[in-house]
Amino acid sequence: MNGSQRERSKRIPKPGKQNAGGMKGRSGAARGNRNRLRHGLQAGQLPRDAKYIEVRLNKFRRLVEDAVIEMKGEVSIPDAAHIQTAMRWERHAALAQRWLKQSYDELSASERLNFSREIAKASTDRDKALRGLKLGTELRRLDLAAYIDAGKNGNAIDLDPRKEPKIRKIKEAE
Repeated sequence: MNGSQRERSKRIPKPGKQNAGGMKGRSGAARGNRNRLRHGLQAGQLPRDAKYIEVRLNKFRRLVEDAVIEMKGEVSIPDAAHIQTAMRWERHAALAQRWLKQSYDELSASERLNFSREIAKASTDRDKALRGLKLGTELRRLDLAAYIDAGKNGNAIDLDPRKEPKIRKIKEAE
């Protein structure tokens, strides 16, 4: 095989091997596919009769990942670690709630309070991990003078917290 044949074989996927060979723009997960988010950080398996908790945790993880992507454009390694920590605390609370419900009648009042305390602590620690993602703090500053001037000139300012403020003309009533 000469040089030009080798070059051509790198660009054209072989039949039955679409998107193979790591070609730029053709390999990896499809756009919108969550597989590209997999970071190797997992919450672990739960007992069979607790699968509903696992389903709930996966929904929670996807919700948080989507929020991170919307605000930051990607899930970085530190973001993934914060998400995993939040998931683990959420799992801790869900399992404590499950065990409290299953054994409620056999538990003393102090044991019930301990379960309740664990649930509350897990919620607090989950929230701490979520705050580490800094989802609610990435807002753009608005120049008050520009805002007031825009209103005087018949304009409005679009305030999307993820973008720079944009001045637009207000449509006049007919």
